[in-house]
Amino acid sequence: MNSSNLTCLNTTGYKFINIDDLNKTLEEVKLICSNKGLLGTIYIANEGVNINLAGPENKITSIENFFDNHELFSGIHFKHTYSKQPPFKKLKIKIKPEIISIKQKTKNLSRVKKNYVEPKELQKMLNNGQEIHLLDTRNNYEINIGTFKNSKNLNILKFEDFVDKSDELKNLDGEVIMFCTGGIRCEKAQGFLSENGISYFKQLKGGIINYLIETDGKYWDGECFVFDDRITIDKELNPTYKNLCPNCQVIINSIDRKSCNCNITS
Repeated sequence: MNSSNLTCLNTTGYKFINIDDLNKTLEEVKLICSNKGLLGTIYIANEGVNINLAGPENKITSIENFFDNHELFSGIHFKHTYSKQPPFKKLKIKIKPEIISIKQKTKNLSRVKKNYVEPKELQKMLNNGQEIHLLDTRNNYEINIGTFKNSKNLNILKFEDFVDKSDELKNLDGEVIMFCTGGIRCEKAQGFLSENGISYFKQLKGGIINYLIETDGKYWDGECFVFDDRITIDKELNPTYKNLCPNCQVIINSIDRKSCNCNITS
């Protein structure tokens, strides 16, 4: 990726950690983000925090330092990409029931063994022809845009459907490595699976984005859907701005982006 003319830094990261005082944490985060000129989303729940922000690099670095020095949020793995302009229209910082919705109570997510596979390790395994199952935990429309060669999936329309389809995973023999866009869905899925007797699955650390950052993208076919105005990024992490609504995935007018039912400009 040539980031010389892409001056907006996009950062994404998450952490599953027990947060007792949500309102206190919300006010802390709002205060540190005020007057920074940042756009994006920060979702806070009892189970942790989910961060997707865009803005000038020095401002993003300041926010990342805040989280890294926070008693609850230290150690977040932030993934970076660049664009010409922020791919968000506003800044939303809010409390939610879950930082990634599965609509299924999952206990002690912060204590679940992560079983990470580093991107370069995965590529080496694939180079060596090692027999593994790559499991795409994303939605069908994302998979249709791009995925790893020979990967499997559960044919789901939204991540909440993962729970209903998870019994199918008990039929997979051998080593299973899950992947998603940035890692958060796999980590939530791993917590649910662990509670239901499947504790041996592994997950690609940092997801597809981290794989494209850390490797040459070999074994990845297509583009990676992202949930913002870039729509997808290519193997070189460049935004494509495909004519799809990032909310409902309906084809939209690329100029004013108002030709879909959810009207993301509102």
